Amino acid sequence: MKKYFYILSSTFILISCKKIINVDLNNAPAQIVIEGIVNNVNNATVTISKSVSVSSSNTYPAVSNATVTVKDNLGNSFVLSELPSVKGTYTSNLIGVAGRTYTLTVVADGNTYTATSTMPAVVNLDSLQPDQITFGNKNLKVIVPIYTDPPGLGNCYQFIEMINSRYVKNVYVWNDNVNDGGVNTRRLIYSDPNNDSLNIKKGDIVSVEMRCIDKYVYRYMVGLTDLNGNQTTPTNPASNISGGALGYFSAHTSQTKKITMP
Repeated sequence: MKKYFYILSSTFILISCKKIINVDLNNAPAQIVIEGIVNNVNNATVTISKSVSVSSSNTYPAVSNATVTVKDNLGNSFVLSELPSVKGTYTSNLIGVAGRTYTLTVVADGNTYTATSTMPAVVNLDSLQPDQITFGNKNLKVIVPIYTDPPGLGNCYQFIEMINSRYVKNVYVWNDNVNDGGVNTRRLIYSDPNNDSLNIKKGDIVSVEMRCIDKYVYRYMVGLTDLNGNQTTPTNPASNISGGALGYFSAHTSQTKKITMP
């Protein structure tokens, strides 16, 4: 069998069998990619595209005219409509509620894809604390998100960081296995080895979104960090979407705070 390499908007996907005979970087068939989000702050959004081979340009074909619905465990149903100005992006006025379970159904190109995610309880993001570490021969300015993990294992977190409105590509995700019930002291460490001007500097405005995610989305995000870390035997992140699509569906809480770096 052949090993195929796809470039997606969020990561690199590698598909392989146990015995690799040869490599084909160009002829792999496209797959549906679904990225769905329900949170407690903004309208629900689902983007649908297709994967591309490594020889293609970084343009991911949008999938239009899909049927996209989200239902909750109370029987409420929401139809997501495609944005006329952004093909492949579907949205509705659904604002999620912590504790509810949401089921996504996508019908696209004659196939049906489903996924389920339960929105965890809110864990309050109290503040952002500036810090500094030594990384190689550099002193890096970093951020510590301050929050208190509730007692009892099972809480999972994801952090989205922006420096002066520029998204950091790092995947920050962890659970409470090593800090159950305690105040967080883990840092968001970012360093661009090729362009030091992109690292955090005094006066930069740093924004951090904290997401409380369920265990299945946590597992998917850990898979992304494994790929980004160049694991020796990379595989697709374990998607919670059935039907053969790549991607994930996440019902999560969201909080965002900003800090001007001293």
